Amino acid sequence: MKAGRSLQIFLLLPLVLVLVAALVVVYSALTSVRQQFGLVSAEQNGDLHVIEEAAGFSRDIGLIQKRMSVALEGTSAGSLTELQLYRMHTAIVNDLDALGQRVQHLAKSELVLDVNHGSAKGLKQEFESYRRFVVMSTDVIAVDPTVAKKLMDQAQQHFREFAIFSSRISALLAERSQKRNAVQTQSFAHVLDRVLWMGLVGLLLLFALTLWVARRSSRRMMDIADALSALTHSESKTIDLPQIEAMQRDVGGELGRIAGTLLAFRSALERQHQAEEEAYQLAFYDSLTQLPNRRMLVERIQRALKGCARHHERAAVMLIDMDGFKRINDARGYAVGDQILKEVGRRLSISVSENDTVARLGGDKFGILLVSLHARSQKAAGKVERVVSHITAGLAAPLTMNEQDYFLTASIGVALFDENLQSLDDPLRHAEAAMYQAKKDGRNTFRFYDPDIQAHLEARVGLETDLRQAVLRQELRLFYQTQVDEQDRVCGVEALVRWFHPERGMVSPAQFIPLAEESDLILPIGHWVLKTACRQLQTWATDPQRAGLSIAVNVSARQFRQRDFCQQVRAALAETGVQPQRLKLELTESLVLEDVEATIAKMLELRAQGVRFSMDDFGTGYSSLQYLKRLPLDQLKIEQSFVRDITTDPDDAAIVQTIIAMGRALRLEVIAEGVETREQQNFLREQGCCAYQGYFFSKPLPLEQLEAVLSASTVIEATAPLSRVEQQNALV
Repeated sequence: MKAGRSLQIFLLLPLVLVLVAALVVVYSALTSVRQQFGLVSAEQNGDLHVIEEAAGFSRDIGLIQKRMSVALEGTSAGSLTELQLYRMHTAIVNDLDALGQRVQHLAKSELVLDVNHGSAKGLKQEFESYRRFVVMSTDVIAVDPTVAKKLMDQAQQHFREFAIFSSRISALLAERSQKRNAVQTQSFAHVLDRVLWMGLVGLLLLFALTLWVARRSSRRMMDIADALSALTHSESKTIDLPQIEAMQRDVGGELGRIAGTLLAFRSALERQHQAEEEAYQLAFYDSLTQLPNRRMLVERIQRALKGCARHHERAAVMLIDMDGFKRINDARGYAVGDQILKEVGRRLSISVSENDTVARLGGDKFGILLVSLHARSQKAAGKVERVVSHITAGLAAPLTMNEQDYFLTASIGVALFDENLQSLDDPLRHAEAAMYQAKKDGRNTFRFYDPDIQAHLEARVGLETDLRQAVLRQELRLFYQTQVDEQDRVCGVEALVRWFHPERGMVSPAQFIPLAEESDLILPIGHWVLKTACRQLQTWATDPQRAGLSIAVNVSARQFRQRDFCQQVRAALAETGVQPQRLKLELTESLVLEDVEATIAKMLELRAQGVRFSMDDFGTGYSSLQYLKRLPLDQLKIEQSFVRDITTDPDDAAIVQTIIAMGRALRLEVIAEGVETREQQNFLREQGCCAYQGYFFSKPLPLEQLEAVLSASTVIEATAPLSRVEQQNALV
């Protein structure tokens, strides 16, 4: 408050100086004019008094003349007595004496003397002559009126002379008054001009002084105003205010405090701008790659849509998903994975033009918006294909990191759109559908969006929703398919999960199992299957005819990679109390070889409990004998695609023979699935395969029907199977 009042006084100081100077000049001018006016008024009053005296002489002498005429007429007519005449004589003499004194006083006036000394002397002489004849006339009027009249005529002559002198004095006084007025008017005009010039010069000097003071005082205020303007309009994180910094450093007082306040305000604005930029960066950009995120990409799509409508052209959205990137993360760690994602973002950015947008949508998914494509869809698609070739070539270059080479491929989905786009979400959804089709078609390729694919994807989403509800509502059921030995005795079953939807009916496992594996649903489903199979083994353990059966349970990769998977298996075994040897876990080649060391560690841990392992779909992967002999396996399962044509296709027959020979060399059981004919079984038996599974023996059955089959079939005796070590010792 005090600082604001001081600043107001400082800013009003030039105006106060101007007002004070103006008041001084005006007061001086008015004082000078008033003095001149007083002098002129005094002189004018003196002249008017003299003129009044002269006019009074004529008036008084006229009255005396009138009395003399009355006296002469009265004397001639005899109407006046001597006493009356004497009184009139006395009054006239007294009046003449009074006039004489006035004439003497007037003649001695400096004004009359200054006007004309001779006129004043003649005035006195003529008045004395006039008075003498009038007195003489009044003296003899009573004795001889005739003589009195003659004397009066003589006095009248002197009266005329006196009047002439009096008129001359009045004229001279009037002339002198006019000259004096002219001189005074000229003097007044001179004073007025002098006052005006002095005032003008003073105002100019004061204006110059005020301007100097104002510029001196306002220079820093202008610096402050410029600083405020810069703070108001600047959008930069850093705002340079060198004048304000110098003012705070060199100037004290209130201006120094203002400068300090401005600098503090600048710091607050810079922090705010930085916070807003960081918030914008977090809201619209990916923190890892610094590329735009999904939200920014959607806004760019909206902007591109306006461009499509304006220029009648097409645009495209590409969705890029890295192939097998999860294996890199799992094998090398997320730090390496993050560096690879940064490099992928860089390679994608240099593969498109400056007007296009590369965004990271999350995980290993990237999105690209291509704008200004051709209006015709075919030519637009051709341009997209050229961009895809650049991207593919850029990603194909080896990426070396920590002395390790990585070869990257991607599945790419493309969706074209124009101004007729209905929803901003459609391009990304359509590109994603096309990307999944690229994945399905073998990866490391690209596909354009197909409405049929989109319909399939939407159905897939609906199916996933229903599957989640099915897990909660316990709509899943376990079916069992028998496994027999070379004597057609049932030695075990494989547990297969089935889904009965209240509206869809029986849902094929080929539909919902891949869906469950891609989502997190495979974990609760796999845990439920494991516990249900163990409970069934517990039930059969009380029946001597079924106590020797084993149940094979398929284990997904996500389920096996859970840290507590071994604990889950042990808990299920402990809860049901079944013999671990009756539980057989089936693993795929891709699962086993994804992280061999970790896989072997978990298998050994469970193997120590007695749990057996089977490698499912053997022959479809790229198993290495070096790894295979280290795995604590009990069984190899020949994939059914090889079994289907073993009697007609020499290649399939050779593959099956090789697998059986490999299993025997590694002292592993070999079981073939997909056996549908006796000829297939005989061929397998001749090659040394002693266990079979397929529709020739039984299709997957619900528990009730399985029980009936088991009752009608021969079941192996309830003897504990030999361990792998015992088998090896027996062979030795």
